[in-house]
Amino acid sequence: MSRKIFTVLVVICLAAVATLSLAGPNTGVRGGDRDRVAVISVNDFNLEKLEGKVVLMAFWAGRDCVVCPSFISWLHQMQGRYGDDGLVVVAVNVDRDSAAATNLLNSIHPRSQVVLDPQRRLVGRYEVEGIPSTYLFDRNLNQAKMFTGFVPERTQDMEKALQKLIEKKYQD
Repeated sequence: MSRKIFTVLVVICLAAVATLSLAGPNTGVRGGDRDRVAVISVNDFNLEKLEGKVVLMAFWAGRDCVVCPSFISWLHQMQGRYGDDGLVVVAVNVDRDSAAATNLLNSIHPRSQVVLDPQRRLVGRYEVEGIPSTYLFDRNLNQAKMFTGFVPERTQDMEKALQKLIEKKYQD
C-alpha cells in the first residue's frame, strides 16, 4: 500500500514541476508568457518605439486611488477593443513602492505595457495634474488629448477621442 502512495506522490510532484516549467517564470503578474503583462522601469521606457501606434498613456496608482480599479478596467476594455487597430495602452504606475501596484496588475490587459515610475519622472515630464490621468498620442506621437481624473460618465468622450485617433493614418 505504501508503495502505491509513494508512486502517486511521485507522479503528482512530476506533474507539478512540469506545469510550473511550462508556465514560465513567476513575476506575480500572470502565468505563462502568452498572458504576461510587459512590466518595465521608467528607465527602459521609450515612447518613440511606439511610433505608428496610437498610444493611451495612463497614469495610475495602486495605493490611495479610489477610482483606479475602475480606471484599470476601462484601460483593459480599450486595449481589448482597439488593440488590433493599433492602440497600445501604457499604464504608468506612480506608486513609490512598486508592490502597491501588484493588486491591480492582474486586471491590466496582457497586451498593455506597465511602466513603473516611483520617482515620478514621467509625471514631471508630462506635467500630470492628478491621478489617474490619461494622455492620448496620435500615430506620430503628437499629444492629442489629456483627461485628468476618471469619471465613468466621461468614458464615452474619452473613447470617441481615441476612435478619432485610430481612424487617422500614420504620416511619415
